[in-house]
Amino acid sequence: MLRRNHSATYKHILVSDSDTESDDSLNNVAVATDDQLATTFKSKQTLHPDALVELAKEYQKQMKKKAIPKYRINEVVVVNWKGLAKSMKRLYGQPLHYLTHKLCKEWDKSRFGSKDEEKPLNAIYDNWRDAEDTVWKVEEVHRLCTSPLHLAMLWLHDPEYHIIINEVISPPSSSIK
Repeated sequence: MLRRNHSATYKHILVSDSDTESDDSLNNVAVATDDQLATTFKSKQTLHPDALVELAKEYQKQMKKKAIPKYRINEVVVVNWKGLAKSMKRLYGQPLHYLTHKLCKEWDKSRFGSKDEEKPLNAIYDNWRDAEDTVWKVEEVHRLCTSPLHLAMLWLHDPEYHIIINEVISPPSSSIK
């Protein structure tokens, strides 16, 4: 159960009645890394929750600056939503929002066990651009409306969040302990 002792601000990431593992993660956020993808972090480094919120603010600020492309590319064959997101990033030369990546993963999971599970998105959508437009509309919402506090809370439980955000910003070295 959540309770609020003070007014909620960006510094109040989570207040809980229980002494669970998630409470322990508030003190320090362990960052697991892949040296090839995220050279700004090293294994076993931690970020203070306030630094994580500041990182989320900077990430969201940078993502808001990126314009959604007005032009569209020719059709590309993609099997799933995650593949579409990767293709869009490569073709348009800009990273997609952390939440867009998470949503594409969930959309792919929702296809497991369906009759169209193995069908490429191109075969499901009559017009391939409908799938691409869907991702761009979701991307615009994530870029313009996402709370940095919400991002920081998600990142507390995602040891690989840095792989996506390092494409946009690098964490300040002063916040790494």
